[in-house]
Amino acid sequence: MAEQRWLVDTDPSNRLPVYTRLNASDVLSDPITPLGADLGWIQNILPGWNFGYASLGSYSLAEKPDVAASSGIFYGHLYINMSMSRLVGIRGGLPVELVDQLWYGGDPNIPPYVGHPDDQNAEATERLAARNAWALSTETFPELEEDRTLADKLRTERPDLTLLTPAALVARARSVMPLERVAWRGEVVATNCAAVGPAVLGQLLGAEHQDLIVTLVGAAGDVDSALPSYALWELGRMVRADEKLMAAFDAGVQGVGARVKGIDPKFDATFEQFILDFGYRGPNEWDLGSVSWETQPELVLGLIDRLRLQDDSASPTARLGDHASDTDAALAKAVAIVGDDAEGQATLTAALASARRFAAWRERAKTNCIKVIHEARVPLVELGRRLHAEGHLEAADHVFMAVDDELDALASAPGSMKATLAERHKEWEGLFGLELPTFLDAREPLPALSTLGRKGQSSVEPVNVGDVLQGSGASPGITRGRTRVITSMAALDEFEVGEILVAPQTDPSWTPLFMVSGGAITDVGAMGSHAMIVSRELGIACAAGVPAATRRIPNGALVEVDGSKGTVTILELP
Repeated sequence: MAEQRWLVDTDPSNRLPVYTRLNASDVLSDPITPLGADLGWIQNILPGWNFGYASLGSYSLAEKPDVAASSGIFYGHLYINMSMSRLVGIRGGLPVELVDQLWYGGDPNIPPYVGHPDDQNAEATERLAARNAWALSTETFPELEEDRTLADKLRTERPDLTLLTPAALVARARSVMPLERVAWRGEVVATNCAAVGPAVLGQLLGAEHQDLIVTLVGAAGDVDSALPSYALWELGRMVRADEKLMAAFDAGVQGVGARVKGIDPKFDATFEQFILDFGYRGPNEWDLGSVSWETQPELVLGLIDRLRLQDDSASPTARLGDHASDTDAALAKAVAIVGDDAEGQATLTAALASARRFAAWRERAKTNCIKVIHEARVPLVELGRRLHAEGHLEAADHVFMAVDDELDALASAPGSMKATLAERHKEWEGLFGLELPTFLDAREPLPALSTLGRKGQSSVEPVNVGDVLQGSGASPGITRGRTRVITSMAALDEFEVGEILVAPQTDPSWTPLFMVSGGAITDVGAMGSHAMIVSRELGIACAAGVPAATRRIPNGALVEVDGSKGTVTILELP
């Protein structure tokens, strides 16, 4: 392993030098595979991200942004460019403090803002003013629908991968990924416009009412990344209603796929349709090298196993109904705060509608991007499977240890890469568990990779009864329950129905687990994080961005989670 940096680490931006793992771990929690970094991010997603900012209007490509102007890869992990986030806010007329609160939960250790002469840009400010006005008024997003059409077409026109030669599989993967450059247009515009409504609400109602805003925004409806959860719930209901299916799952998740097949043809058909509709999803799904629900259906069966244990009262529809009165009460309070000012009332209505629309559109934009990644992933999975079966790779997933320039050699003379990729896989595994700096400032030399410690080596202060941990309000509701710390979806079977999930972060593949949780607490995240948007759709009280929650809160603690205020109160320790 290199002393200073990992194989695919990017150079930091000179113009926009401050980076953070906050929110980045919500996107890519694990070290990114070399192929995922090179073919996926460096060649396509990062340029697409920069293009997205140009489409937003905050930054012109004539300013010649570095490849890592929007985000970068350091120590094998994704870091968000915090300087760019602040720049967008400044040019849009927002104070830096509000930008930090909206995107990063107001972390107390956030580096102070240091201005640059080019931060102010009258043309960009004018473009953003027009974009913000659009965000508050538009009811359509044509570019997003164009992206969805293009992404869906990739799936419907997917060739039979088992019939393609290795060279053709590589070509298929390479041909798909450039679509990320246009799909990220929707991702960036939707993500940034999703902050406009909450920002206006904050200015209208006052910063002291941030918890009210979380409750007020509530569920957006029609959120793409919540749809798999509803479909999984129905699959769980089918299992619960059938004694033979229940018995098959009671025997354990391992091998359940073979045991359930043929018991109920309707279940088989529904499960097959689920994989067709949502197989692109999975843990750490922004990485080409990650498994998906299509490439590893056992993940879906594990989720169904948890959901079948819930009674009907835990349905997401019922939970949303429970919170409907809270949302109505929050609206009445907001109306009272604004008072008789007709313009203020109109602004309140427009900002709230915008916040809800763009929360849903942000998830649609991400879904479009993930669909593209998945269509590049599946031919590479087939290549890895085939080369491993032929003895050319020690493991099928070692195909993702290659970088793009090595794919041709892998396809034409695969045996030549076997030892290299196996060694690289060991080095990549060493990136897991690093104690990563939360913030990086490239104006100073970055810490060398070899100097980073391991998680668990640094001490944290354990919680005591009566402690109130402060995070960021993410999804409204107040709930009490016993905690269960889950740091990987591989530990899913440890989770008991009704427990309070305590997790480092949650990407949308975790959200079906929210339906069997009494509530959720995460180490990182904020109101606008992907998983937090979905938690509101499922009616789960959630406090995000509670520092070191997974290390400070033990299993079995009795806690109270206030998802509007973002607080976790320790009531009893095990």
